[in-house]
Amino acid sequence: MTFQAFKVEIFAQAKAKGFTDYELFHSGGTSFSVRVLNGEISEYKNTSSEGVCFRGTYEGKVGYAYSERMAPEIIDPMLDNAAANALIIEEEEIEKLYPGDENYPQVDSFNPALDEVDAARKIEWALAMEKYAKSLDPRVKIADYCTVITGESAMSIANSYGLDVSHRSNMAGAYLIARVEENGVTKSGYEYWFGRDFAEFDYKALAEKAVNKGLSYLGATSMESGDVPVVFDRDNTKDLFGVFASIFMAERGQKGFSMLNKDKVGEAIAAPHITLRDDGVCDLSLGSMAFDAEGVATQQKAVIENGVLKTLLYNLKSAAKDGVKSTGNASKPGFSGLITTSHTNFYLQPSQTSFDDLIKPVEKGVLITEMAGLHSGANPVSGDFSFSADGFLIEKGSIGRPIEQITVAGNFYELLKNIETVGNDLRFHSTGQGGMGMPSILVNGLRISGM
Repeated sequence: MTFQAFKVEIFAQAKAKGFTDYELFHSGGTSFSVRVLNGEISEYKNTSSEGVCFRGTYEGKVGYAYSERMAPEIIDPMLDNAAANALIIEEEEIEKLYPGDENYPQVDSFNPALDEVDAARKIEWALAMEKYAKSLDPRVKIADYCTVITGESAMSIANSYGLDVSHRSNMAGAYLIARVEENGVTKSGYEYWFGRDFAEFDYKALAEKAVNKGLSYLGATSMESGDVPVVFDRDNTKDLFGVFASIFMAERGQKGFSMLNKDKVGEAIAAPHITLRDDGVCDLSLGSMAFDAEGVATQQKAVIENGVLKTLLYNLKSAAKDGVKSTGNASKPGFSGLITTSHTNFYLQPSQTSFDDLIKPVEKGVLITEMAGLHSGANPVSGDFSFSADGFLIEKGSIGRPIEQITVAGNFYELLKNIETVGNDLRFHSTGQGGMGMPSILVNGLRISGM
């Protein structure tokens, strides 16, 4: 049964059962992945999933019901479950369904050519990538997690107010961990690629980057402790902002889980040259969306502009609580998930400064290229963080010897004010709805603890 046919049937029966308004949310998709090891397939997955969520107002309260099938015989029990769930709801804040927007942004998120690439070709690429990585240097002992993936997702939302929107996207990707060994010491280097066109996929370039990263860490030792300038490469800037992205969600501040709330809007919270954006549509990301999980049109917006907090990120409920409009940031992790808030395409606006020029003024500092313990070592409420890290010394504006077994510590709210320079090497990591993209950054005075 198609979504449209199921929608007509369940809406008719919902009205008859006494629901005053109602919505149907559908999500589904397919995913393929192949992982190879030592010239053989070590893992192969080809899966699909689909489901619907009914949400409706019954006797003044909102109830939910879910199903992995769309069939006439499940409609009656779904509506009974939704009605029963509504009657036991104790939350005072009533969820409201959204009638839709007059205009939605245009999004180009699906490439039909990806469907024409068969499994045999993807397996061939994975095997070739592993073989090439191991051929680059005798110190490469294993090309681990050598994987090629593709995926497709779809989402539709319709309700009794006339909202009827849908989205379809697909993507491809590959990643590799090259493990290298010298004098009994093992190091690893990771690299990835995501896109919508395998014509842009260069497995040799990916393998070379992963191997070179691993080799560059050989001979690493610790360093003395101290407060020094720190450069986070673009992937670790992404990881750092990813850990603390929730502080910009309005619902977190409303619950006391973030130091940012509506009263902070208009205040300077970052260095004057810092602009942090959340754009529903971004050409650099695979995660562009025309609407959020409530059917609200996504927006192009600065969260921080020239250091000043311009807005928090809202869904309908949190927006109503603060007396503002939703920013189109409602999120729903699958058809059975609850509505929360998330970023869309979240990124620091890059500058014109190259990576080489970023590190040039640093007389003595640290380049962070690997971090671990990101969630256990971070407190999003206070902003404090302490992560184990690896990287390189920076000496007189140049990258020096590799370092390991260090800890980088600081406070994210203070870090925003102490970003000295933003690089121009913005890269997005996006595998579905939304994405996170960051350039490299230079931060003044973080605490580095060595062994």
